[in-house]
This record gives sequence, structure tokens and C-alpha cells, in this order.
Amino acid sequence: MNLEPKQIAEFKSEHQISAARFSSDGSVLATAGYEPVVRRWQFDGKTLTPLPSLAGFHGYSTAIAFQPKQPQLFCADSWGQLRCCEGEKTLWQHDTAHDGWLRQIAVSPDGSRIATCGKDQFVRVWESATGKKLAEHQASEDVYALTIGESIVFGDMRGRIESWDFDLKQKLRSFDGSALYKLDRIQDLGGLCVLLLIDGGKTLLAAGTTPQNGATPQSIPTILHFDCASGKLAKTFTHGTNKEGYIHDLVLHPTGCLMAVSAGTPGSGMLFLTNPADPEPFHVNTQMANCHALALHPEGKHFVVTSTNRDSNGNGKSLAKDGQYKTNSSPLHLFEC
Repeated sequence: MNLEPKQIAEFKSEHQISAARFSSDGSVLATAGYEPVVRRWQFDGKTLTPLPSLAGFHGYSTAIAFQPKQPQLFCADSWGQLRCCEGEKTLWQHDTAHDGWLRQIAVSPDGSRIATCGKDQFVRVWESATGKKLAEHQASEDVYALTIGESIVFGDMRGRIESWDFDLKQKLRSFDGSALYKLDRIQDLGGLCVLLLIDGGKTLLAAGTTPQNGATPQSIPTILHFDCASGKLAKTFTHGTNKEGYIHDLVLHPTGCLMAVSAGTPGSGMLFLTNPADPEPFHVNTQMANCHALALHPEGKHFVVTSTNRDSNGNGKSLAKDGQYKTNSSPLHLFEC
């Protein structure tokens, strides 16, 4: 079944968004981005209405994830803070869960555990209800992405991907995602952004980009399909030109298709939907600039894409009339399918 999404509304935000997710009941959309707060919206099926934001973060808010069976929200910042909230109330908090940038949060399917990774090279596992640290592993590089199924899978800057049994504290499998890394012009170009398990955990997807060159980086959106049992690369999916850049978010729809958004050179951006077995997407939307997040509503009929304002001042060339630098913002595009 091929979906035919149509945009039905657009909502403005004051700041630039890097991550967005719906709560398990679909009533709340939460976003993280380039400011020290996590913003929230009430969703009624047609409208996003602002709710009180969660403050008290440092630097940027960087990662968010909802508990799949409870109303708790896990959120993090670029100073390494990890927090569990229910509504506006903080249930538990670690100010130094990681030493610096906490990149991603993954929640186990039953909601009992969360895993985090960061620039300090650590992967850590926590009890979701109490925040108790259960296990940790130090990788050899900055860890970019992770996901949880029966095991925990994580990947680093150079595309080295591993699955671990954290109860037994042993490595289960290695995956070669080095196609998502390149050293060019003395720049490390790490292209891994998302890890996702599909087919009941039989297939691992590693999404991001295939770097072409450094300086002003050019790269092609890429999804690597790995067989989890053998660790072997089964398929490489690419779409677009070297201006389309990174797949920043990848989501599995209940129908089985993959939904992805990308951002590359200024002004470019793409939403595409594809079936895992197909060589090309069946739906592509290039009307939004520099897309960074895709939040799928749990009922599967709605989703939100966050992009970057078209009149972006991100290059810093101009100031507003009052002499102040105008920051970018992220429109929230509501789709129905």
C-alpha cells in the first residue's frame, strides 16, 4: 500500500527544531532544538496549540523520546543532562549523564529501559522509571546513533556499528557502515544519523549520507540495509543528488513503508516515502527547505515535518533593522495520509 500524504496545515515556531516526536497517545508533540528548552504542542487532529515549555536545559536541547506505554518524556541537552518528565513535572534528572553533547535517546519496546549516547564516546543504559544507571560501554569514537530491540545497536563517527547484549555485557555482531564516513580536506565527515530495526528485528537500517567531499560538504542521502543475523550488507539505497545531504530522520509507518526527511546545501530539503524492497521512493516532496525531523502520529494518519524558514539568515550575512541577528526558525508542516 502506497500512501499519498498531503499537507493540510503549517504552524510557525520561533526557533529552529532538530528533533520532534509525538507522545504514545498522540495528544502531545514535543520538539528539541537550538535553544535551552523543550517545546510542546497539544494536538487535536487538526491544530497544534502551544503548551508550556520545559526549561532548565543548558546550551541546546538535543534529544527527545516518549515512553511507549506511559506519558513520560525523556529529554537531553548539549551539556549532557538527561531528564524524565511527565507534563511539566520532572520525575528524575541527571545533570551529567554524559560528559558533553548527548546525541540520542532510544527507548526499549516495553518502555522499561532507555539508552543514551554522546560525544564522550559512551553508550549508557538506564532504568526508565527511576533513572538508575544499569550498564555502560565506551566506544572508540564519538557515538552518533543508537536503537534498542532485543539488543542495543549503536554506531560511531566512522560508521562502525555494533550490537550488544548489555545484560551479558558482550558484543553480539558488527556491521560495516564505513560507506557513511569519509576523511577529506582534513575533515572527518561522519554520515550516520539514524539506526532503525525493522522486520521484527531481522533488518537493521543505518541512515544518513554518503559523503562526497569536505569544505562545504556535499553528500547523497543513503540508507544501508543489514541482515541482523549475519551482519552482512544486504542493500544500499540512495536517492537524490549530492546537494540533498543527510537523512536526518527515518520512521517506519504501520503499513511497512519508510518515511524520511533530508537536509543538505542551503535551501534544499526532501521528504520521501519508500518501500524497503523498492529501488526508488514512491513519493517525494521537495517543497520544504532543510528538513530535520519527522514525527509520526501513533495512529499513522498524520505526521509533522520540521523544516527551516526559506528566508534563512543562517549564513550570517545580514542583520535585522534593529541591528540584531535574526536566527532561523522551523515551520511545522502537518500532513495527512
